[in-house]
Amino acid sequence: MAYLLKKGDSTLFKATAQKTIIFILLPLNALLCIQAVQYKALDFLLLFAILCSFLSLFLRYEFQIDKDTLTYRTYILRFKVYAKTVKPRDIKKIVFKRLSWKTKLAVVKVENGWNMRIALFNPPNVFKELETFAHEYEIDIKKTSDYKILNKTP
Repeated sequence: MAYLLKKGDSTLFKATAQKTIIFILLPLNALLCIQAVQYKALDFLLLFAILCSFLSLFLRYEFQIDKDTLTYRTYILRFKVYAKTVKPRDIKKIVFKRLSWKTKLAVVKVENGWNMRIALFNPPNVFKELETFAHEYEIDIKKTSDYKILNKTP
């Protein structure tokens, strides 16, 4: 589930984690925990894996395109666990790729720190807005052939 909010010169895109994968992993972790009762060290690791899987059910992401910055934030419930804001001068390039059969991905490659991976945000005009931002600030863009094919399909 994702949606878009427009405020003046900024656009805020929201998305949540894919829960189907997580729902499959939780029972699997519980079964492994039951099987590993005889190994005490494994119990702790499996409980930690179950806790991480459970918390990932409450992950949500925000990507904001302002007039002169890009901001990526990750939340668990209401708590912000990660935030990164970059200015155009800190961006090396933006690479547009294909993530899966019908899913687009944009990777904002930055000078320092982790790159921003933009995928599964709806509406899909996040890529168009990102491309407009790149053209406005003369940031290098690379589009893979697979991404170009996705743009041709309706």
